[in-house]
Amino acid sequence: MIPAFLRKYLGELDLQLVCLSIIILVMKLLIMSEPWPKLPPSECIDPPFPTDCAFIFDEAHYIPAARKMLMGMSVNNEHPPLSKALIMLGILLFGDNPIGWRIFMAISGAVSVYLLGKIANIVLKNNVLALCSSILFACDITSFNLSSMAILDAPAMMFSLLSVLLFLRSRYFFSGIAFGFSLLCKVSSVFILLGLLLYYFLKMSYLQERLIDAVRETLKIIEKMAIISLIILIAGLSVYDYSFKAYSTPFEHLDYMLNYHTILTFKEGDVVHMPLTWANPIMPYPRESYFVVTVTVDGKEYHPVAYYGMQSPLWWMTWLVLAFSIYSSTISLKKRLFPDNEILILSWITLTYIIFFPLAYILHRWVYPFYFYSTVPILAIGLPHILSEDRFSKAMLYFMVGVQVVWFIVWFPVKPQWLIDLLLSVGLPA
Repeated sequence: MIPAFLRKYLGELDLQLVCLSIIILVMKLLIMSEPWPKLPPSECIDPPFPTDCAFIFDEAHYIPAARKMLMGMSVNNEHPPLSKALIMLGILLFGDNPIGWRIFMAISGAVSVYLLGKIANIVLKNNVLALCSSILFACDITSFNLSSMAILDAPAMMFSLLSVLLFLRSRYFFSGIAFGFSLLCKVSSVFILLGLLLYYFLKMSYLQERLIDAVRETLKIIEKMAIISLIILIAGLSVYDYSFKAYSTPFEHLDYMLNYHTILTFKEGDVVHMPLTWANPIMPYPRESYFVVTVTVDGKEYHPVAYYGMQSPLWWMTWLVLAFSIYSSTISLKKRLFPDNEILILSWITLTYIIFFPLAYILHRWVYPFYFYSTVPILAIGLPHILSEDRFSKAMLYFMVGVQVVWFIVWFPVKPQWLIDLLLSVGLPA
């Protein structure tokens, strides 16, 4: 599977991560044509979109937007253009069909699996634990589904993880470049950046004698990262605005995006899946049907194509990872040791998940469970971290990895008939 010349230059973990990423990519490629549209593109440009357009979830926003952009129209300006440009590129290379729509999203999702493993190895300093992290992330069913669709999230995640990897290697300028491209895909990527900056500030606050010195050190990192990120974002918006005559300046465009996203509030009576339900095994949010085909044969119902937004066993570990990280941080600080990994975990979870509690419950901002996609990577690292102390803990980790893989297989979005028959024979949903 891996060419000989790559084996010569890649270490054991790299080979394993490359193999895992290739497996994930092959899975995505094999199911990419499902669903396939029955209507021509010309009938799937303006809403309402019938099922025969074969759009999965928010593809109904971004594929028509890409089509209109190919016609020279300025559309969907509330979101940055890079992910939509990748959809456009796919259409130009492979045609206006599911392969063209989704090919670069699938590649981004597979690359993210590799990058997560590399980040995990820096944090955990253990090849086996890093591989477990990568498998947990790769087999998170919602993450897999989101990174198989022609939407904004997969490229944004790929660039965000690349930025985190470079940040942890102290290559802050290049980390800022990567985050600039992430912001050009989806502005909410900024939450991961803020999580990294919070982690760095807390670390400096511990290491420096004075708080002002910690602030100065953090501002140096912000200068190295944020400025180049902003330059890339502004440059990308400038190219888009000039090409499509959207806004007079990129600052006007940026102002529109920020205003648009700050006024999205829900009212009493609106159906909103609040943040507490996202990682709650007792009172979970209801499984969301992104695209589901139902077949009934001899009284048995099954779903050969079923893209869902749903929790995985990894999501249920959120509170365990949080509690352990807080407890372990307390113990380390009492011993006058800085809890580096725990602070990274807590900062990331706080800025990608906990932050939505006040936004939703107090400010009544619209929130959606798939926002948790940005939290999944650190859970995939945090769980192996807390289950690495002894043999029993490691056995529990391997068990959780196994459960995550089985969950992934059961809820795989496009099932072959043999898998459907197997699941039905043992009484599992198919």
